[in-house]
Amino acid sequence: MLTAVIRSNGSQQALAATLAVLIPAVAEGFLGHAVLVDTLGAAETERAADATGARYLRATHERAWQDAAAKARGDRLVLFDAGDVPQGHWVQAVERHLLVAAGTAALIPLRGAAASLRERFAFAIGGRELAAGLVMPRAMALTGRLDRAPVRLPVLRERAG
Repeated sequence: MLTAVIRSNGSQQALAATLAVLIPAVAEGFLGHAVLVDTLGAAETERAADATGARYLRATHERAWQDAAAKARGDRLVLFDAGDVPQGHWVQAVERHLLVAAGTAALIPLRGAAASLRERFAFAIGGRELAAGLVMPRAMALTGRLDRAPVRLPVLRERAG
């Protein structure tokens, strides 16, 4: 089962944009659970979690991904920041990756040349920190680091809000 982890920045519009994209994946049975990680202590984020059936978690920005991985139900995670909106065929791209290389981390890259270059550079220089857009095994997320640079998936994500 795949769990979506959404790190909230306090913007309810950004959070709503990400949640709206995830609803079809839930309806298809592809996405089984979500964890909303509130790094600011916004009461609206807790209400959004309650309204959507997601698990609510209060955590620091630095520990958000690891703490959420500990609370996730699924053995595979997809990490989003509130406002991340993956392209419509993201489910198929992630599903294919999980069938072919489930133990390897993958990245749904940001749209745009500058954003894509920043992501590539961050992982190329040896950065193995967890980041939005990653699809990975839960066990890897619990360590807080990737074992190697992620595979780039043939689907993009944009930033809303």
